Amino acid sequence: MSAVTPNNPPCPAYRASEKGSFAWDTTARRWPVILTGVIDDMCKAYANETDETKVKEGKAIVEGISALKYEIGHDRPISWLTYALSLFRPLKEDGEADVAVWNQQIATYFPNSTWFDGSWLYNECLMYRRLRELYNLSTTWKNYDPFLSQKNATFKGAYGAVFELAQKFSKLLDTQTEEQTQILFHELMQVCLWGNAHDLSLLTNMSQEDIRNLQTTGKEKIEEQEKNIVVNDIDKVWNHVKGLKDARVDFVLDNSGFELFVDLVLADWLVQTKKAEKVVFHCKTIPWFVSDVIEDDFPILLESCFNPEFFASCSPSESDVAALKALASRWQDYIKNGQWVVTSHQFWCSGLAYRHLREEAPELFADLANNSQLVFFKGDLNFRKLTYDCKWPVTTPFNTALGEDLSQHFTSICSLRTNKADVICGLAEGVQEKIEQRATPLEWRCGGKYAVVEYSSGRP
Repeated sequence: MSAVTPNNPPCPAYRASEKGSFAWDTTARRWPVILTGVIDDMCKAYANETDETKVKEGKAIVEGISALKYEIGHDRPISWLTYALSLFRPLKEDGEADVAVWNQQIATYFPNSTWFDGSWLYNECLMYRRLRELYNLSTTWKNYDPFLSQKNATFKGAYGAVFELAQKFSKLLDTQTEEQTQILFHELMQVCLWGNAHDLSLLTNMSQEDIRNLQTTGKEKIEEQEKNIVVNDIDKVWNHVKGLKDARVDFVLDNSGFELFVDLVLADWLVQTKKAEKVVFHCKTIPWFVSDVIEDDFPILLESCFNPEFFASCSPSESDVAALKALASRWQDYIKNGQWVVTSHQFWCSGLAYRHLREEAPELFADLANNSQLVFFKGDLNFRKLTYDCKWPVTTPFNTALGEDLSQHFTSICSLRTNKADVICGLAEGVQEKIEQRATPLEWRCGGKYAVVEYSSGRP
């Protein structure tokens, strides 16, 4: 058996060269839409500037994005070795420590690959890293997030669910029986799961009504949505969580805005119930996959909750505004007193599956493996990276897809993911056939209306 590498996963990789596949649709259609949106954002941004340098650099970034869009659309090679024969060029030295690593990986694992026939997972990550390079090479736009306005707009659009949760959780929890605690945990897990529907890189596939339905927090809606959880390990997660006391729990985050908000609600519950003494939130180091959380998104979200003008157009009641402020104030205190820690690591913005965590980021692996009692991996991209984004038979156990390092030497893992890409594992025998009586493979694997909650108990 050949070695597992980024271009040779344990099972065949998803590739955009398979015309009609979701990987092909993403590369041929969604990436150009995303890049066009960034161009529009940049044109508006530099149009409001008076600084000549900033305007000039803004125009240069737009030209660079257009060139990247052309390069992808014309399926240029992605390797140093074929650079002389194409319009592609490798990552430039842009001040980041990961440039040499990216270029070495491309030369080693993808010497003859193009944007379409390289592995979809790696190429998609590379596209976002190439985009960031354009900002890094400037002097005036280095810290600019071209996705921020979209993140804020979608958080504001989730106002109904935001205020409903604020009303419910702004006050400290009363003492509850274990049964009541279990019920509330079950509800919060589902809210966190379906909050993942707010993935801005996928909104081109979903209507606003679809989004509102998926993020509804009502009890009946949650019960209805549970039917669409095709692998449901919530009870297994609860059996682990109920035994925790003053533990450390980690969240490897996905989307900003509403999903981050509901992640914080669950983290708040963990602290209040003394299941967790410390919660660590792992962010991306750069703007990533449109809506992924970077460290700056934390203060921005809290400021939005405190700012009465942010949701003013939604006409909230005084009670809604007060509840949201109370909730955000408590969260701010958690951060100030160190109960909540917000951090980031460059590995989360690499093109690698998480089987490579131990070798590529040994200090991060050791910290999570030795110090955390539970790690929540949120969202579709994290699931793709956990399972190497390849064509597993659907009944492959989650632990098998994780690989030995994560399943046997790591701490407990829970993946909360609404399905927005082909890769799937952990299904019981016959489940796929039942699902496909009512949904096409593309709908249930990639449409965001079905989900999985998968759990690995980790090392004994």
